[in-house]
Order: sequence, then C-alpha cells, then structure tokens
Amino acid sequence: MANNITARFGIGPMSSETIEAVYRFSNFNRKQVMLIASKNQIDHSGGYVNGWTTEEYVDFTKSLNNKYNNSDVLLCRDHCGPGFNGEYVLKDTYQTIEVDIKNGFDLIHIDFCHHKGTNDEKLEESKKAIEFCKKLNEDILIEIGTDENLGDNFAFNSLSDIEKEIDYFTSFCNPDFFVVQTGSWVMEINQAGNFNEDFSREVSSLIHSKGLKFKEHNADYLTSKEIAKRKGIADAMNIAPQYGVIQTGIILNKCLAYGIDYSPWAELVYKGNKWKKWLKDSTPDDKFLCVNIAGHYHFNSDEYRNIYDQISKHEDIKEVLIESLMEVIEHYENS
Repeated sequence: MANNITARFGIGPMSSETIEAVYRFSNFNRKQVMLIASKNQIDHSGGYVNGWTTEEYVDFTKSLNNKYNNSDVLLCRDHCGPGFNGEYVLKDTYQTIEVDIKNGFDLIHIDFCHHKGTNDEKLEESKKAIEFCKKLNEDILIEIGTDENLGDNFAFNSLSDIEKEIDYFTSFCNPDFFVVQTGSWVMEINQAGNFNEDFSREVSSLIHSKGLKFKEHNADYLTSKEIAKRKGIADAMNIAPQYGVIQTGIILNKCLAYGIDYSPWAELVYKGNKWKKWLKDSTPDDKFLCVNIAGHYHFNSDEYRNIYDQISKHEDIKEVLIESLMEVIEHYENS
C-alpha cells in the first residue's frame, strides 16, 4: 500500500498563485499536498497555465521548493491518456509520460477512457502505458481509474466490475490510487452532484482490501459537512476549477473596486467559449457567469496582465490571491 503518500488533497495548478499557495500551505502546516496538472494546463508542448511546458513548470516549482524549504509537494500528472487535450494519437500520451518522468514527476494518473477502442483495448493500452512508466522509473507512483463527468444521474459501476478492473491492474503492477465516481459533479461554479455515501463506503472497503487508496475527483465547492462525510471513505480528493474561479472573482471584484475596465479581458474569455462545457442550468446570456467560470483559461493573456498590473498599483494583488487560495486549502484540510 502507498504508505509513503500522506497527501489528502490534489490541487489543480490553475495559476502561478495557486501553485505558490500550495507550497506555502505545505511549508507552514507541514502537510503533504499533490499538484495535479492536466495535459491542457501544462504539457510537453505547453498549456494554458502561463503557456508553460512541463520543464518550465517544474523549474517554477523548484524555485518555490527553495523558497519554502519545509514544503512537501508531489508533482502529479492528472488524466494522462489520449483525448484529454484533443489529441488522440498515442504518441502524444507517451511523450507526456516521458517528459514528466524526465522532469521528476512523482505520480502519473493513467486514464484511457477516451481511447477509441473497446473496453478490453482500453485496459490493454493502459497496461502498456503503465509498463512504459515503470520502465522509465520503477518508483513512479501510479493512479488508475476514470472520473468522466457523466452527471449526477449516471449508473454506478457494479462492485464486481470494479473488482475485476482492480485485479487486472494489480496483476502486473502496484497502483497507489484507484479513482471511482462517487456522485461528485462540478458544473458552473457549484458542486452539482450528490455524494453516494453508501456506494462509496462499499467501494472504499473493496479498494482498501486490495491494498490501494481511494481517490475522489470533482471534489470542488464542498461544505465542511460534505468534506466530513468523506473521512474514512476517500483517502484523497482532487480540487481544481474552484481555485481558478476564486482567482477570477477576486480579480473582477478588484477591477470594480478601483474602476478598472476589465471588458477587453471579459470579451476575450467569453469569445474563447471555454465556459460551454461547464454550463448546466444557466444560459450563454449570463456573460458575467461565463467569465467567472472560464477566466482561468485566459490568465496568460495580455488583457489579463494589463488589469493585473493596474490592480497592483493599488495593492499587492499577488499576495491577496495567494492568501485567499490558501484559505480554501485550509478549509478542506481542517473540515
């Protein structure tokens, strides 16, 4: 069992401020935290977070590790598989693995749910990818399983199907985390799902009996009560969009407070259409909501940097963001 992993939370590196908040929290609280980079965010060919390649991202984390030398942060790859960045060629997935391991990543989540093939073919290709990981670094930590956002009315897999899949993977490797849907579902700027506690408890017992840890994805926007429900069930939870939404909200509020025109950035975000995948009950006419949902996809734009610089003339906005984002981590940690 992955006893060396003590982290209870995986945080999406939505911005440089989010990343620093993770290191600062880990440093001051002596807690291990996971940074879970998706292929869209950071990859061998770049991503929407600062336009960083994997190497540039790791260089930044190294600088923070030096700044916060008591921090314990695991660099993790989230959803490593075809289709997550619109690229279905397996070569791209293997490039991600190779560059991640070369740059010292600690964990890779192998997720072939979007691979174009039968379920057996998806499992077979997953096995090949894991074996490739282990060939490059036998100590690399492995996470398996998918959390496709199917809504809160999806049919849960049977325990027997889950057990078969776990047994398949444990027959040739020792995974650290296994991901199973719990009912959590992030839409707009809310937790739109319903946690199925009874099912999750049964799954947790099964996963633990196999010597693995249970990871829940889509755990954004949870109340203290909802977080407490997961204790003893989920060993770790992933939270990502919430951090981007919080940063966007702070930036917009500061613009309003100081009379800064944010309309060029808002227009860029709206025309980018990244908000479409997150809409549930609202309509595209609610442009302010759409900008809140998708602002983080455009932090690496001249329009954003312009308003950021204008806010910085009034206050230390970087520090405000880091401290505010840290509060969310503390909310999850202390609930």
